Amino acid sequence: MALPLNPAFCGAADWSIWGMPINPDDYYLTTSRTSDRPERWGWEICRKSQPLGIKMTADGFQSDSAAQFAGKKALADFLSHLVKEDRRLPRK
Repeated sequence: MALPLNPAFCGAADWSIWGMPINPDDYYLTTSRTSDRPERWGWEICRKSQPLGIKMTADGFQSDSAAQFAGKKALADFLSHLVKEDRRLPRK
């Protein structure tokens, strides 16, 4: 299940990284069942425009809603850190 990101959830006002704009709509969260007995769920952060180059996942959640909640927080944290990293880099 793909879940959209609410930019307000991230608390980031400046959506750029390395001089290129960050499009928060380019990133999304998926949740899926990872096992049946006991039923467990996981999340993964993905990017539409190109693969991220790394896997950002977590699993072992007892419900889809728990995985969604944790995944949304992880996605918001990830995007917030991207913005902070961009601010640290010198401008040309």
